[in-house]
Amino acid sequence: MEIAIIGAGPAGCYAGYLLSKSGHAVTIYEKKPEIGLPIQCTGLLTADFDEFGINLKNSLVNTFEKLEVNSPNGNRLEVEQKEYLICRKRFDNLLADLAKKSGAKILLEHSFAGKDKGKLIIKDKKNKNEVRVSPDLVIAADGPLSPTAKAFGLYCRGRKNYLGIQATVTGSFDKTKYLTYFGEETCPDAFAWIVPESSDTARVGLAATKDTREYFDNFIGINKFKVEEKLAAIIPVYDPKQKMNKDNCYLLGDAAGFVKATTLGGIIPGMKQAEILAYCINNGKNYEKELKPLKKRLKMHLTLRKIMGKFSDKDWNLLVSYMNQVLVKDVLRQHTRENPVPLVRKALMREPRFLYFLKYLF
Repeated sequence: MEIAIIGAGPAGCYAGYLLSKSGHAVTIYEKKPEIGLPIQCTGLLTADFDEFGINLKNSLVNTFEKLEVNSPNGNRLEVEQKEYLICRKRFDNLLADLAKKSGAKILLEHSFAGKDKGKLIIKDKKNKNEVRVSPDLVIAADGPLSPTAKAFGLYCRGRKNYLGIQATVTGSFDKTKYLTYFGEETCPDAFAWIVPESSDTARVGLAATKDTREYFDNFIGINKFKVEEKLAAIIPVYDPKQKMNKDNCYLLGDAAGFVKATTLGGIIPGMKQAEILAYCINNGKNYEKELKPLKKRLKMHLTLRKIMGKFSDKDWNLLVSYMNQVLVKDVLRQHTRENPVPLVRKALMREPRFLYFLKYLF
């Protein structure tokens, strides 16, 4: 079967690897001249990444032992969690190399330009011409604004996005942990982060649905960081109404909005989705049906984000104080943030006062 994948990000390349390894003729079209650039991601991975069995090799920048949550009143919650910080350029190329070694073709500077009479129009920027291809299947892995999804009538009307801004800064950091900050003045509808690469360099940023630059500049100013390099990225908000398949086109990764609404991380959900898609293609299974367990996780993330989006500083202070209890911290240590369903259930059993925050659902 001939399969065209639009986009050579982690989800697209991992799908290309799985499908070409299964015997399909896979071509991955990437509009950029170089894989992994520009960098548009913090690069944090939970220990769940180990399930893929992929050696991070030289893409690993740092390994964390714990995370720190900071509430508006200065209270701190430390949770022991093993997590990885990667270089996205090297990581993306690691997955691209896996895809190529398994037989997939990757064509750089080739962008999706539309479709005509069942054929894909691919613009070859390097040679300044257009080619028309007729794959059996099309996988849209071309980001949160996916032109492919739009062309196939799959882009969910009303989809929302965050704008994330991040800078590489210099300073003095504890490289064994990364930090998150919550509150109305810091970032009312998401959070800010400090993620050390080393003891003297860190990735600092935040995401918001509006006024992102104002909040970012304020956070940088308060902490008196020296900015070395800055980047911005659009981060999709998961939408349960988003359809994943129409005709011979399938959505994948950010193009499908498969991002955790609580933490805005999409690499692991996108790669898990790629595994499900490859399984469905290889075995003639229904993509929407097989995605249900993963969509259940993402819906719980979305529910939690809707609740937290209505928090006052008083609520954040209260939440962190509840989470700082020994019994609750034990639950947080046992579960990563990838699957919040058991985490929420067990935390409620240990501390029923979390139910107080459910009022924000109504």
